[in-house]
Amino acid sequence: MKKLAILSFLICAGAVARGEESIHLGETVVTSMGFETTLLDEPTNISVITKEKIEEKNYKNVIEALDDNPMINIVNSRNGAVIDMRGSGDSAMNNVKILVDGVAINPFNPTRKGLGLETIPMSNVERIEISPGGGAVLYGNGVSGGVVNIITKSGGYTGGYVESDIDSFNNKKFSTGGNYQLNDKISFGMNYAGQNNGEFREGEKGASDYIDGNIQYKLSEKHKFGISASRYVENETTSGNALQRDLKMADGSSLAEHYGLETLEQNRKAKGLTSTDRNITKENVTGKYEYTPNKDFTLGVTAYNTNMYNRSNTSGYSLSEDKDSNKKPLGTYTLKSTSSSEDFREETTGLLLKTTTNYEYGSIIIGLDSIRSNFEGKTTSNSKGKVTSSSSDYKKELISPYILNKYDLTENLEFIAGYRYEWADYNLKSTDVPKRESTLENKSYEGTLSYKYRDTGNLFFRYEKGYMSPTPSQMSDKVNGIYEANDVKSETSDTYEIGIKDYVNDNTFISMSFFRLEKDGEIMKDKKDNDNISWKNLGKTRRNGIEFNMENYFGNLTLSSGFVYIDAVEKTENGNERLEEIPRFKANVSANYRLTSKLDTTVSYTYMGSKEGQGIMNSSRSLTDVGVRYRVTESLTVKAGINNLFNKEYYESQNNRGLTANPGEERSYYMGFKMTF
Repeated sequence: MKKLAILSFLICAGAVARGEESIHLGETVVTSMGFETTLLDEPTNISVITKEKIEEKNYKNVIEALDDNPMINIVNSRNGAVIDMRGSGDSAMNNVKILVDGVAINPFNPTRKGLGLETIPMSNVERIEISPGGGAVLYGNGVSGGVVNIITKSGGYTGGYVESDIDSFNNKKFSTGGNYQLNDKISFGMNYAGQNNGEFREGEKGASDYIDGNIQYKLSEKHKFGISASRYVENETTSGNALQRDLKMADGSSLAEHYGLETLEQNRKAKGLTSTDRNITKENVTGKYEYTPNKDFTLGVTAYNTNMYNRSNTSGYSLSEDKDSNKKPLGTYTLKSTSSSEDFREETTGLLLKTTTNYEYGSIIIGLDSIRSNFEGKTTSNSKGKVTSSSSDYKKELISPYILNKYDLTENLEFIAGYRYEWADYNLKSTDVPKRESTLENKSYEGTLSYKYRDTGNLFFRYEKGYMSPTPSQMSDKVNGIYEANDVKSETSDTYEIGIKDYVNDNTFISMSFFRLEKDGEIMKDKKDNDNISWKNLGKTRRNGIEFNMENYFGNLTLSSGFVYIDAVEKTENGNERLEEIPRFKANVSANYRLTSKLDTTVSYTYMGSKEGQGIMNSSRSLTDVGVRYRVTESLTVKAGINNLFNKEYYESQNNRGLTANPGEERSYYMGFKMTF
């Protein structure tokens, strides 16, 4: 009934939309799929979070903005927020590519934390382009879920900002920055963001600092240079899953009382069974050069280097069920002391070459990616009185040329085709695993037919062949704390999609697509506990889905709405089995109402369907947020709001067959301001 009510609301909202204003969303220029075009003409189901929407919705960080989009499922894990698209589930970090100004920031070894999206100042974000299930030719490895491109402001103006937020969990954020146009050739900018996190859970805390700077130099109309650098430092203490309820020990006594623990039934903010102290430092330098001798040819060169350092210590307990001599569960439990530490450094250096040539009936992109990654790490664990230590040295080098061509068959019919080939060399060394050297070759290709059946309507059909080569950590298993080599291979994917975009009643923009994603050899993790983690290639998996987005304006009211439905299964001898950690349904509805020229308010509703994980069903949830914004002057805006207005209780995740869980945040209040100059 909930799903039916949501769908009915979306349909009715579009049906009643009337007004004299026109929506400009379809006219927004997008670039993430290679060719600069409008959102209406882009033959993928791309979604854009514009700077106007960022202001309107009072997003405090990138994660909050993405979570408000129905095509994205944010999974909050102990390693930070993971961005899931098109049912990527537990492997979302490997199958959704995150870009900042076109440069990928996904960690080379993605089992660790390190995206740091929460720290990017929202006042420096020009727009966020969300491209579900596309980009294998343009971006290569690991994009079957999609691509998120965060595009920052690139100079060409003089101005700045100061903004700050605080909420009832004592989370505080301050950011400032600006850009200065020295003359018609040179501009430079700098941004800073500092954050102190009180956190919702007891025993959790954190602090982070982010700073970046850039210089843009326009030598002439033909030659443009740019260099940017950023540094991000985070120190945090996080808590693991807590006992949901009390359990009995072998002697019949209380497990929670014996170990001095609170359960979530007693306290929703209770500490978890484990606590992790983590320090992260991430540094990046990127240089760009653009050569445009005429309007029909552009050469782009991007060179970048990223270093990340991650040190962490985890201590606490692991939950285990007592068993008899025949290994039959007895229904009683015990906690066993466990601790671990890790210290690693990751470096990625890339050179990206790209040319775009316009000709009479279209455009062609030819590019080459050369990327070298290195991971060095040490881990130590103590479980059940057994201490194990290991060190790893992983290297990966890839060369990948590609070509993408857009051809106008007629004035209204367009065909896009592309091909990419990748050679990836691995050199893996580990304490417990013999040195391994291997070469993997992969290819991707796509074909898209786009038909503009009227000035405001576009129908498209697309097919894409993609791949995801295993990360170094996926090429070895952990068995009783000891690493062993496995035989994991690359997974391949086939995406079939049909979509439509159109204006309705001159003030409503609708985008809808139907897709089928088939994978062969999908890489999946099987985790029993921290000392027993294995990777395997599944057989055939399949995801069928629908994506729908709508924007409509009438009068002083702006509506945004959308939903995603995904049926994700593994094909087995016993029939189709539902894939884990993938919700079938998500819907978002928001309304912004301008009370006066200075005062507006926003209400947002999000519904997340149930999902299965580790043999248990995680319940659905619905959350409502409200916010208000008042423009005191042209340069000063104050804002306030309530998240989780109705104080709904839910779990981010559950483990141990539902005996332990990570609780979602309760109701919170926030206030803040922004000043521009």
